[in-house]
Amino acid sequence: MLIHSASQLITLAGPPQRGRELGRLETIPNGAVLMRDGMIVETGTTLNLLNKYPDEERLDADGKAVLPGFVDPHTHLVWAGDRAAEFEMRLQGKSYMEIMAEGGGISSTVKATRNADHETLLHETRERTNNMFAYGTTTAEAKTGYGLELKTELAQMEILLQLDHEGPLEIAPTFLAAHA
Repeated sequence: MLIHSASQLITLAGPPQRGRELGRLETIPNGAVLMRDGMIVETGTTLNLLNKYPDEERLDADGKAVLPGFVDPHTHLVWAGDRAAEFEMRLQGKSYMEIMAEGGGISSTVKATRNADHETLLHETRERTNNMFAYGTTTAEAKTGYGLELKTELAQMEILLQLDHEGPLEIAPTFLAAHA
């Protein structure tokens, strides 16, 4: 597949960057990228790649930016419950310890996660992974950790493995049974 005519093709060419260098991206105006079997084979200008690979299947990206997928290196995807009320409490100046004393904090998430059935956790986590993918994340490390007991932690791991297998988001699961 030859994706061509991108207004901007953003690449990760060059050595690793740090500090202010992170703000500088390698950009190819009117760029093209050749992909085969899900792998990037070559990048360059549209003119060069169209001439070099005239028989490739093509996708016109005119007027669009093409960039690598995002990788989220730290997520907790499998959980139940809603802690939106805690945001208001924080705005009122309450500390995390005060919120916990009122039944909020991680303990409320642990309780809701333990009480949720497998299908609910699977459905809600699938929605999260689909949303991440829709916004450009292609890979995520995902931790368990909201069960704090073996049965729920293993159930969370099963969900992560199932969703990784289903795709489209690639999930690197981490068993984190001592998150509290």
